[in-house]
Amino acid sequence: MIPPLALKDIRWLGDSQKLAHRFPKGARLILGKELTRIQLGLQPRDAKWLTSVGRGAQEIRIAYSKEAYRVIYVATLGDRVYVLHAFHKKSKAGIATPQEELELASKRYRELIKGRAKL
Repeated sequence: MIPPLALKDIRWLGDSQKLAHRFPKGARLILGKELTRIQLGLQPRDAKWLTSVGRGAQEIRIAYSKEAYRVIYVATLGDRVYVLHAFHKKSKAGIATPQEELELASKRYRELIKGRAKL
């Protein structure tokens, strides 16, 4: 008998879960599948490393109905997936992730590391 696969717990930081729940249903379904892949220890289908946010941080890129949605997470800290930030990407200048979104994710990453250090 094959043992069941252990899924990493997901911890949503700040208002990231509330923001992700505002995505359209189709984008939420894609996000759910991507998060399940991450919980299993796999890489998302469309992601980008964000070393400027923190070590191990990645951005899930979701294209849905000609819109772009992003979720920044880190899965390299213990046995959990930490969702740092979720947002609807409204391109103002090119394809780069907006700086204010990166700064918020980076702030939450630093708070997460600081809190884990106390444990």
